[in-house]
Amino acid sequence: QDTIQITTEHYYPFSISDKDGVVYGASADKIHELFKRSKLAYQMNMMRWNRAFQLARNNANTCVFSTSRTKERESSFHWIGPVITGNWAMFGSPDKLNKVTSLKDIKQSRIGTEEGQVSLAYLSNKGFKIVTSTESITTFKNVALGRIEFATAADTHGKKIIAENNLKDKVVWLFNYSSSDYYLACNPKMQARTIALL
Repeated sequence: QDTIQITTEHYYPFSISDKDGVVYGASADKIHELFKRSKLAYQMNMMRWNRAFQLARNNANTCVFSTSRTKERESSFHWIGPVITGNWAMFGSPDKLNKVTSLKDIKQSRIGTEEGQVSLAYLSNKGFKIVTSTESITTFKNVALGRIEFATAADTHGKKIIAENNLKDKVVWLFNYSSSDYYLACNPKMQARTIALL
């Protein structure tokens, strides 16, 4: 039995790594438990989301989490879960707090997100102008610098980025606009007997 590769991103509080590179968190702990119970050999690695997602999409023995299950992605994976539920939020400058409370308030604005995030397709399909970056922190710094008006991320993840990077005077949580169930998404070529154990 080959070792199953599990990929994920830094996504507080769902997947975080300690100084030794051990991945833990609300989703990661559940995935560890799942694999311990199944007695399947696995290795969990953290990387940028786009890379994590593409590795699972292209490599037979690979799974990725925490993955939103959308109709565009449905046929690309075996879906295990849901593992956990999270909220998508909008962040902006403090002067917008309690003034900007829904997506309809920001229809003409430029919104930043990390490449490959499900919010990109969700907001693009609704006609929003999206600016992508390779990391969430870049998106939030762009709001702080006034390059874009808003950033979108999971609510807890966004709040953590603000706290860790001392951006609270420049960027705040404004509102949640959707929620999503997150899954472990495994490559469709993964053996059926392996999937059955999960």
